[in-house]
Amino acid sequence: MNDDNICIVCFQPPEVKPENNILGEKEVFPLIKHHVAYFPELIAFVHYECHKKIHDTPLTALIQYKEGDSRKFYEEKKQKEKSK
Repeated sequence: MNDDNICIVCFQPPEVKPENNILGEKEVFPLIKHHVAYFPELIAFVHYECHKKIHDTPLTALIQYKEGDSRKFYEEKKQKEKSK
C-alpha cells in the first residue's frame, strides 16, 4: 500500500530519537508491517503506536480480513517454508 518511509496512518516518517548514545548516533525506529488483508496479502507500513490505534479504534479501512485469516496465513507460510 505504501513504502516504509511514511506511515499510512499519520503520514509522518519513521521516528528518530536524538543523539543519546556513546557514539552520538541517532536511533531510527523503522515503520512496522501491518497486514491490511491476508488473501491477497496487502501490507501497510506504520509506526508501532499507529498500529495500536488501527486495532484499538478499529480503523476498518485498514482491517480488511476475517477472523482466523492471520492464523491461516501463517500456517500456510510455515508449510511453504517446510517444503523448501
